Amino acid sequence: MALAPDADTLGILSVQETALAREMSPMPPIPGSPTNDYADDPAAATLGQKFYFEADWAGPLQMDSRLGQEGEPGKVSCFSCHDDQTFGSADNVGIGSRFHPRHAPGSVNAAWYADAGFTWRGRFDVMWALPRAVFEAGAIFNSSRLRVAHVVFDQYRAEYDAVFGDHPLPDLADEARFPATGKPGDESWDGMAPADQEAVNRIVANVGKALEAYQRRLQRTESPFDRWVAGGEPLNEAAQRGFSLFVGSANCVLCHSGPFFTDLSYRNLGLAQTGPNVPEADGGRFDAVGAIAGDPFNGIGAYSDDPAAGQPFIDGVEAQTDALMGRFRVPTARNAAISAPYMHAGQLADLRALVEFYDEGGGPAPTGVIDPSLVPLGLSETEKNELIAFLMALTGDPVDPALTQNTANP
Repeated sequence: MALAPDADTLGILSVQETALAREMSPMPPIPGSPTNDYADDPAAATLGQKFYFEADWAGPLQMDSRLGQEGEPGKVSCFSCHDDQTFGSADNVGIGSRFHPRHAPGSVNAAWYADAGFTWRGRFDVMWALPRAVFEAGAIFNSSRLRVAHVVFDQYRAEYDAVFGDHPLPDLADEARFPATGKPGDESWDGMAPADQEAVNRIVANVGKALEAYQRRLQRTESPFDRWVAGGEPLNEAAQRGFSLFVGSANCVLCHSGPFFTDLSYRNLGLAQTGPNVPEADGGRFDAVGAIAGDPFNGIGAYSDDPAAGQPFIDGVEAQTDALMGRFRVPTARNAAISAPYMHAGQLADLRALVEFYDEGGGPAPTGVIDPSLVPLGLSETEKNELIAFLMALTGDPVDPALTQNTANP
């Protein structure tokens, strides 16, 4: 039987547990993106969906894989790695041009990470800065900003100019000015006139802004847990007991707090670098913080639509100290049941393995110092099952099917 949302308690929860549940639901509105004037522009989102599925700007594959044969170009899109129910990946590490060292996190609900930064290491302060790096990463698109700009010019000129009319496309057909491929450090790029380099950088930044506008629409926020807290159908008793454990003796809420079920911190769980194609070492947050402030595509740079709004994030980035070694972002527990495998290199295959890992007090910390909050929990098998039942109740309603369609221009 449904309960009034202002009832003193929910189901078998105590008054205190009920108060915590109501602090964790509903999800707040999507945070703003003041450095991107197009973040909530429907036309930009429509164009961004096309870009998300676009593969023509990908460079040659560096290995044989499910995407194609070594040497083939045009085989990698954003959707190549972000293709499951949360627009994440079922692979333990990303598969682009070659194996990526980390698991591909979901694009669904990613906009709520704005206060922490984006990627497992928080390498990017704004979402729209990430695509430029992804395009030019050898392990992912193995491409270049010039190649991306040419695809936009050849296949999306009218749509791009309709959205970004303040910065219309230059005539990229002149390959003497705009070579077919190239990025900083390449002779083709370094020989270009600075004004032409600036024009290409602007195109790539705007591609990122359109992609952000699309990804902001990828939301799964209304779950059985939220409906229960709002007075709807109760969770089953196992899931209710799982919530009690989550906020109680299992202490999951220490890190997975608030309506987004994460405190947006970076922590070292002692995870070993194990699994297929996982590198021997990964410095995590330590390797990221030094690059954020100097990134020309960050929220205070020339391509930001509000540098003043981006400044507080840059000012708040930690100093690069050894304490950051091996730390990775605490992901949301929302949609966990459809987000396997788990952790930064997909080390944990399913919810059972995830709960067992925390019950054992984390891992051996091969890199850096393990978070002191991780201690053995001593959960019974029944309690583990109850935690899993609650995590399954955090699965949000599916993304609008129209947003899952490949709309890239032929």
